[in-house]
Amino acid sequence: MATIRSFDKPFELVDYTEELLVIPNTWGLVNQMGIFNNEGVAQHSITVEKIDQSLALISDRVRGERNNMNKDDLRELHSFAIPHFPLDDYIKPEDVQGKRAYGEANAEEQVAAVRARKLARIRRNHAVTLEAARCQALTQGTAYAPNNTIVTDWYSSFGITRKEVDFVLGTAGTDVIAKGEEVIAHIQDNILSGDLVTEIVALCSPEYFGKLISQAGVKEAYKYYTSTQEPARDRLGSGLYREFVHGGIRYIEYRGKYNGSALIPAGDAYFLPMGVEDMFMTYFSPANKFSFVNTTGEEAYVFEYSGSRDEEIVLQSESNFINMLRRPQIVVRGFSSN
Repeated sequence: MATIRSFDKPFELVDYTEELLVIPNTWGLVNQMGIFNNEGVAQHSITVEKIDQSLALISDRVRGERNNMNKDDLRELHSFAIPHFPLDDYIKPEDVQGKRAYGEANAEEQVAAVRARKLARIRRNHAVTLEAARCQALTQGTAYAPNNTIVTDWYSSFGITRKEVDFVLGTAGTDVIAKGEEVIAHIQDNILSGDLVTEIVALCSPEYFGKLISQAGVKEAYKYYTSTQEPARDRLGSGLYREFVHGGIRYIEYRGKYNGSALIPAGDAYFLPMGVEDMFMTYFSPANKFSFVNTTGEEAYVFEYSGSRDEEIVLQSESNFINMLRRPQIVVRGFSSN
């Protein structure tokens, strides 16, 4: 334990104890599960060609009549702008001069340590922004742009109404497995991609998850489930996320929130398929710098510049992305009306 001079009484010495770090929870379940696939693009917008293929049963004809005619597929072009998310910081001489290093009793602050600390915070902020944006895409069906620099709604863009299922968890006689089967059937009928779904996952708000595991028909099953070893549960943050597999669906409680706003709206659960290739995509566009014009976009960029008068070090960062629900019809909202 180190000894330093007291700040209150300059002629007295005090013991310097270990620092107290207040670290906010880093919620990153959607990023961690790999629900969204990443793709870099070279422009600041994406254009998607939607092709509606159709099948038709061929009817019989009398020989010599006009034959049945085949039809071309229907095509639509959709274009969406990619929003820009910059975040800057800087280092001033006064951030270092005469400052004690973080967590040290007697060591002086160093520019390298300040830089590393600021860069780590910048990176974390970009990561949590991406997580919140992906959750918004799944729960609201919209692209994240809180200042409305773009306005994109995947449901209205593709003319789709979201499927919603009332699980009625407050009623003891509700057949929760049958409700889950309704969700699974809808996803199977509407995936329309030829992909093989490996499992159905439900991202649940704490309120929904609490109602689920206390529902009369589910309570006993959950009691025995929680007593077993579950590697997948351990992998998702060592207990940070409770989960429960029931009726072929993996329910995961997601308590994540930023600035007081829950990432999964209270009382809701969102069901989606796993193991699909292009259902959920994040497109990254290049940095707003001449050196990166028409290059493939990366997840995030950080640039460092020294001030011309040797008075500051500027740290510039940016991320340019849009999270797209390529098939929004396969995300099902679950809720309980009682």
